Amino acid sequence: MRDSQPPITDAEEYAGYKLARDKMTALVEQREARLIAALSSGDSVAVEERRYDLLDAMRKRQGIIDAIRVYERLHQQSA
Repeated sequence: MRDSQPPITDAEEYAGYKLARDKMTALVEQREARLIAALSSGDSVAVEERRYDLLDAMRKRQGIIDAIRVYERLHQQSA
């Protein structure tokens, strides 16, 4: 399941989406580290919370990536 994003309509939005993708990638990496730490602690409640946090960030990042790919595909076809 992915979080969808509005379509990208111009080069300025495209640049903004790429920046957002990079920020979300960093957030995913942070949440992965938090999940690994929770797994080490053995706290099952913390593990489930960290899994949810990671999944949420990954879904949002994937929605951004999907929108970028659509824009790139459409832009390449019109070139």
